[in-house]
Amino acid sequence: MTAKVQSHLFDYKLTIKSPLGGFLDITNVITEINMYEDMFGPFMRIEIVLADALGIIDKLPILGDEEIRFQYEIEGQLAFLQDFMLYKVSDRNMIKARTHSAILHGISKAGLNDSLQSVYKPYIEKKPNEIIRDLFDNYLNKDLGLDAKFLINNKMGSLTKNKATIIGSGQSPSHLINFLKAESQSSRSDDYKNPSNFVFFETRDFFRLENLSSYFEEEVKKEFFLNVPQETDKFEKGENTFPSESIYSINFVDLLDRIDEVHRGAYLNEINIIDPILKRFKMHPIKEKDRFQFKYVRDFDDKLKHLTNSGFKYITDQGEVGKGEKPYAPHRRMLMTQIDDIDYLGEGKEYPEIGYLEGRLFPGDVLNAPRKRHKNLNLSLHELNNLSSQVVEITIPGDPDLQIGDLINIQLPQPTQIKTESQTFLMLYGQKATFIITAIRHMYQLENDGYFMILSCSKESFGEEPKSEVI
Repeated sequence: MTAKVQSHLFDYKLTIKSPLGGFLDITNVITEINMYEDMFGPFMRIEIVLADALGIIDKLPILGDEEIRFQYEIEGQLAFLQDFMLYKVSDRNMIKARTHSAILHGISKAGLNDSLQSVYKPYIEKKPNEIIRDLFDNYLNKDLGLDAKFLINNKMGSLTKNKATIIGSGQSPSHLINFLKAESQSSRSDDYKNPSNFVFFETRDFFRLENLSSYFEEEVKKEFFLNVPQETDKFEKGENTFPSESIYSINFVDLLDRIDEVHRGAYLNEINIIDPILKRFKMHPIKEKDRFQFKYVRDFDDKLKHLTNSGFKYITDQGEVGKGEKPYAPHRRMLMTQIDDIDYLGEGKEYPEIGYLEGRLFPGDVLNAPRKRHKNLNLSLHELNNLSSQVVEITIPGDPDLQIGDLINIQLPQPTQIKTESQTFLMLYGQKATFIITAIRHMYQLENDGYFMILSCSKESFGEEPKSEVI
């Protein structure tokens, strides 16, 4: 049963400005607005559903190059303003003889710039976060003036330690940013014993470039529950027992697919390396039983603990995957990277001292900005996989305080017919399971006269240690 909730009231105004000079307020012909923020999608988007009885689409006319301005305030407080560029019209239908419906699609101005800009620029021995900031300032924010947003890069471990060399040869800014994110080594991963998953995305207020793990160390911001256990004195008296927010509806999106995860390299990996200097090919796995490419330690209580609030992983060391000892895997990848182990270089040796390279190799881009991504791939892959293993979507009353990356607790009643469990929450996630918000869909509906949020929430690990129980 879904808890009954009251949506927040809001006032909004939506206008369209044509490049031909036309200007129109379309607030009164809107039936629904959906605005999207996504940790794994770099730019904000908007979808506007029209019930057009005025012929706006044809009279303005809408050409696909208009500017959309969305202004709104909630409960008379905290006004917001977002600008988008219209790029698509879809699903046009006739509702009545003289009324058409259609969906207008918009993307942020920086997102449109990304499609219009090509990067022709070398970046030599620069830290990845410095290169990304230059791409952001000089390409994504180009000609935006006062509409430009700031890039925030201030969480722990969100600065990069390594250097990279990359030459822009006509790629879009986001293409290079995605490459640099993958090459980045977090400043907190000096010894490669921490994951280095970087995310770049746009929020209502800023763009963010952060190390994903840094979000797991934040305090839990809010707690949400689907329903209150029905046998409490305070609940029977109508009092608000829990300092929480009600969930309007919930959808379980992804649970787990262990075979798929194994084949995607979440646990056991084989990696083949080509060294760009030695021109040597190093194939793994190594035949010796006690050696692994990733030196992957299956200590799920310590080495792979990323989420401080809820540290037990979605895998047990008692299962077949956790006990796997084979020095190979069904998942293989090839990387051009630098071999730096003593088997190839010799104890204490560096590239210029190796045989045929002696006296012929001098410090340059490849030596000064080496690629060693393979060293933290095991932890990074494991972290990302866990974020896609347990995903739920909850619909709640709109709350402008919630942001991408916030940690929240989700409390669900335990499905049971056992009387002694009638007041417990879902055991699968532990008593206080912590989720991270990875995407937000802001929904404004004329029919309900309210503002709602659909939160996509990922569970990185169990709320408490998994235990077997006889039912």
